[in-house]
Amino acid sequence: MKKLSFEDWKNSMSFMIDDAFDERFLGSTKSLTKFINSSCEQFQTKEGLALFLGKDSENFTAELKLKALVSLIGFSEERLKRVISLVRFKFLKEDFRSEWSIKKISKSIVANSKLLEFLVDFFIHGRKSIIGKEIPLYYLRNFKLLDAEFIQDLSEFNYVDRILNDNEIQGRYSNEVGAHVEKIISKRLDDYKRNINLKLEYDTQKEFPLLHKNIDFLIPKVGNPKILIESSYNITTGSGQSKRADQLVELYGVLMKYNANQRADKILMLNYCDGFGWVGRQNDLRRIYEASDFVFNQNNLDVLNKVLDEYY
Repeated sequence: MKKLSFEDWKNSMSFMIDDAFDERFLGSTKSLTKFINSSCEQFQTKEGLALFLGKDSENFTAELKLKALVSLIGFSEERLKRVISLVRFKFLKEDFRSEWSIKKISKSIVANSKLLEFLVDFFIHGRKSIIGKEIPLYYLRNFKLLDAEFIQDLSEFNYVDRILNDNEIQGRYSNEVGAHVEKIISKRLDDYKRNINLKLEYDTQKEFPLLHKNIDFLIPKVGNPKILIESSYNITTGSGQSKRADQLVELYGVLMKYNANQRADKILMLNYCDGFGWVGRQNDLRRIYEASDFVFNQNNLDVLNKVLDEYY
């Protein structure tokens, strides 16, 4: 079969259109939003906010609640990391070389009542808190937990749900789409097995010793694959795409050497790339194209069927 031309592949890049997936993603904040709505009145007291942040709830971790509160008061996780570093350095007199992640911050305030007290005072009183005196007023402009109107806003579902979704509290949309793309490929393989070839087998996310790397799909088995599939979806552009291209070019070089010596057991490399982020990095996309036996994406999944028809 003939490989798609680079221009046809590039021009078929698109957003991932799956309304059911998007509805599930948008709905993922529903229960957390309702929890915030019912809990927000306790945010105005140190005792209430400490209770909210200081331990896991039945359905929500302390970390998730911390992330939600930071978003609701118009702060950011990155700024919170700087604030905690300030507290550790200036007030707790710690000697350290690296910042804490949000997960580590949450665990620490659960375990350390002094740190929790510092943070609760900061969130409620802003500039008037011990920490707040050290923080630019610009960063604190939406610290309104003592404002009755703001608490009323937090009791409204649509207000809170919009903020939590905008800040992707339940996970980054781009990451979730990337995982969903792998499900699209899995479904295509499953449909092929059910409708065309019941003998089709495949492994997912297994380390292929020849390449010393986890491969997204190995057909039929990691021990003796005939076809390898790697997938990538990018909404935005970034240097990570160049690194991805570097990696795939290197893998394909190893594969070509193997195929030259094992002509009877040739292994094909298929690359799935999609998303308009790749259109914005065409040099990297072309390098991936050249490091592939075949290429496809959401708009030409039939390529996968044709490869299986001919080579499996």
